[in-house]
Amino acid sequence: MVLRFVRTVVLTVLTGLILTGCGRQVVKAPATGPGLPATGPASPSTLRPFLAPSVEAVGGYPAWRACAKLDFDAIVTAFRPDGGAYLTEHHFTVSPWSNAIQVLAREPRVRISWVVSCGRCTLSGDPSLDVSPLNGSYHEYADGVMQIVTVPARVMDSNVTLDRRPLPVQIAGQWRQPVEAAFGPWEAGSGQKGDKRVTVCEPYWTQGIYFQNHDSSIVDMIWLGNPGEQRYLLVRGYDYARIAGDGVLIPSKIEIFRSDAQAHFGPRLAQIDLKR
Repeated sequence: MVLRFVRTVVLTVLTGLILTGCGRQVVKAPATGPGLPATGPASPSTLRPFLAPSVEAVGGYPAWRACAKLDFDAIVTAFRPDGGAYLTEHHFTVSPWSNAIQVLAREPRVRISWVVSCGRCTLSGDPSLDVSPLNGSYHEYADGVMQIVTVPARVMDSNVTLDRRPLPVQIAGQWRQPVEAAFGPWEAGSGQKGDKRVTVCEPYWTQGIYFQNHDSSIVDMIWLGNPGEQRYLLVRGYDYARIAGDGVLIPSKIEIFRSDAQAHFGPRLAQIDLKR
């Protein structure tokens, strides 16, 4: 059991996913949109003091501000509902300050890729040929990876409201400080100077809890909630290292679990082991 206090946040949840396979709805993808590499704000003025040590522990603000893109490969173990395991490899491209991630998978019968950006998931490839247990969970899987890898950028997003709880909690023998998060809509720009377009992005996750490890100061666990879709995740990061360059530290191992509104651990969705 992790945490029973999760505030209800009344927000509009996910205007629609983009192509079949990422989720339940089908809408047209825009011709252009957010998700291009970007750097962070010039000043860390939006960084809450109680989370500043967590950013410093994974490389510091200057390194993260300059980090426009992270590329890495990983061996992925995806888990079936019956507990069976499926082994594959994925390539990840993450744009921390654009809140975007691309995943490329070469499965036995299909080469498939998907992008999560602006709260939406765009799929390329035929999901009917994908035998991976991740089929149907592309959005949650990719977003879970992005959220744990880019915590320094996420806690400085203009659309997030943070509330540090007064008491720590003990999880798996380790003390962590929970910080509740409410995610609202945000504006994302695209195009060149003089032709800049702004897209209002509705968040897929509207609720969250960042768990800051008392020993390392790193936010190494996140709970994410989408009450409208009844989708919940717990994501854990381990063994932080400079894997993808740019002087920033990211987890070399990630575990993604199904969860519920009370932030309990559920079935394991995937384990991601980054190649060094």
